[in-house]
Amino acid sequence: MDESRELNAVIDVIMLAGTILLKSGSEIYRVEDTMIRIAHSQGIVDCNVLAMPAAIFFSIENTNISRMKRVTSSSYNIEKVCDVNQVSRELVGGQIDLSTAFTRLKEIGNQPLPYTKFQVTIAATLSAPFFSIMFGGNTYDAFGAAIATLLGFAFSLYVEKFIRIPFVTAFAGAFVFGLIAQFWARYTGFPSTADLIIAGAVMPFVPGIALTNAVRDIMTNHINSGMSKMFESLLITLALGAGTSVALVLMT
Repeated sequence: MDESRELNAVIDVIMLAGTILLKSGSEIYRVEDTMIRIAHSQGIVDCNVLAMPAAIFFSIENTNISRMKRVTSSSYNIEKVCDVNQVSRELVGGQIDLSTAFTRLKEIGNQPLPYTKFQVTIAATLSAPFFSIMFGGNTYDAFGAAIATLLGFAFSLYVEKFIRIPFVTAFAGAFVFGLIAQFWARYTGFPSTADLIIAGAVMPFVPGIALTNAVRDIMTNHINSGMSKMFESLLITLALGAGTSVALVLMT
């Protein structure tokens, strides 16, 4: 009975670590590697781990023990990924015991997002003008990109409250900053170019982390997970293009 209870405690830690990593936007190979390392450190040598963007599977060879965890939502939080990796290293290195690791993982999992939506919007607004200048825009293009990003990003976060679909929120944000860019270039009288304003405003919406993780998963032979993330990234990119195109058509 004690061995069974101890084994369940080990699997609880393994599944919790993997779940937090997956929900925080970690690469698939990192999720599987962390779970396997924890299992090996606790004496579970013959084990199998399969992680996908939507679920995690763990089983032990020659037994009827298996676990599955469904992951329905995720957000990119690199801080949590680093914290889980640190707990894993300490557990594997024998610096902490299993109960301490489980407690710390619970605390990490319950941590809120490090930044509020207001802070994220401000960060996007401040970064957009520099992208516009980098692409060859002038000061007026930079100001236009800041205003377009502020309104577009805020509107996309508002839409996200009701429709938690990245494709829809990206389309909504692109539609708004596309309209603002066209209006700024045509009616303010400033020597601005709508394309350069849009080029700066679109950058905070680009799914760079998702695309990078997709490439890394494909390179580590996680083809299914990598391709699904790649397809999701391409859909978001398509939504950004569709939103700006609809705005351009309405303004002509």
